[in-house]
Amino acid sequence: MGKKNKVVKLTDRKIRYIIRAKKRGDSTKRIAVDIKLSPSSVKRVWMHWTKTKMSLNIKKFGRKKKTLDEESVKLIFEVHKEQNLGARRLERIIDFTHGKHIPHNAIHKELLSHGLANVNRNKSKRRKPWILEKRCSSAWSLMIVRGAFLRAGSSMPKQQKTVYGSSEKLWIIA
Repeated sequence: MGKKNKVVKLTDRKIRYIIRAKKRGDSTKRIAVDIKLSPSSVKRVWMHWTKTKMSLNIKKFGRKKKTLDEESVKLIFEVHKEQNLGARRLERIIDFTHGKHIPHNAIHKELLSHGLANVNRNKSKRRKPWILEKRCSSAWSLMIVRGAFLRAGSSMPKQQKTVYGSSEKLWIIA
């Protein structure tokens, strides 16, 4: 397993903490360790404060959501009323007959919001198996998996499926 992401989102509360701590004279590195941020983020907040005497504005991150225009929504409902099909089929039909591409995810969300589609629980569950890797010097070392103490080589609880490995490396796939 890789190392955990230590960078946590910058919040308004953390910004106020950084400003108070820098006024007290705490070091940038110490503040960064305290609130699990990078020292460059702490410096950026402090430099903004020293220049403007205002706290840093927190912008929304990530890709902006695209909303469908009313024409596309009407088109989706019109074709769905005619064909009574799912989102993937409607995507192809709208693209072929009307020459307008609307992603099937957007079509499905629109159909769900109006009660014309069902949520499939089987598709919303995790598909990739949960894998834990532990290195140990002997095959009888203790391992913690999902809150249960296990001994490598002893019988597994029902929720764990398989143990692969040698005395050096153990894999638990659940």
